[in-house]
Amino acid sequence: MTLPQLKTKTYSLILPSTGKEIIYRPFTVKEEIILLMSIDEDKDSRIRALRQIIGNCLITGNLDVFKLPTFDLDYIWLKLRSKSIEEIVTIPFECQNKVGDTICGTTVNVPINFDMIEVSKNPENNPKIELQDGIGIIMSYPTFETFQTLNAVLETNDVEKIFNVALECISMIYDASGKTYEREHVDKTEMKEFLEALSELQFLKIVDFFKTLPTMKHQVHFKCPKCKYEVEVTIEGTQNFLEWDSVTKLLGT
Repeated sequence: MTLPQLKTKTYSLILPSTGKEIIYRPFTVKEEIILLMSIDEDKDSRIRALRQIIGNCLITGNLDVFKLPTFDLDYIWLKLRSKSIEEIVTIPFECQNKVGDTICGTTVNVPINFDMIEVSKNPENNPKIELQDGIGIIMSYPTFETFQTLNAVLETNDVEKIFNVALECISMIYDASGKTYEREHVDKTEMKEFLEALSELQFLKIVDFFKTLPTMKHQVHFKCPKCKYEVEVTIEGTQNFLEWDSVTKLLGT
């Protein structure tokens, strides 16, 4: 006996990194179980769970969720969550206004429409970096793991570690004749020597690429009902969105 098949509505979105359309379905009880199982896990485990859910729900083929840039991962997840549960999520914020010698501390529940959150792109960010006389590189956007490393090294200005991240994110080298050298076809030692030969100014172009990466960003405005202070909070980046939206909140509980 064959049981009846339930129809599932599908949705589309434009992938911020490529501008290509992808098709997805809302997550089901199967995916909610994956979320529930990751409640007490660490952040890396939660990211794995989110990737698994995104992979399950994507209908468009040939998209490797483990290679998605951080902001793509954020964007797909927020849209997926919005269509699976609800668009409006109520987030508690604590008023940090100083009243006399003490912090107000009033918790204000602010409704936020996930469908209104978009990827913020810096017009100066360009994966194609011209180095000299028609020679240049094309960068790939960092994945979640690479982005975590990148955040740490940019704060410390550790040149060696930034170099290693840059080496990992070079997708292609091109020359003035139009010839291209894809990463997978270039020996890693040769690629390293190419980077080591850059001048300081040329390498800073790569650093600037990392510093101006697209990110999920949302401005939250609210007025504290107790002290009447008007608050503006910027929520930005993967970690902010995930801390905000714990697994139980993701399930709407």
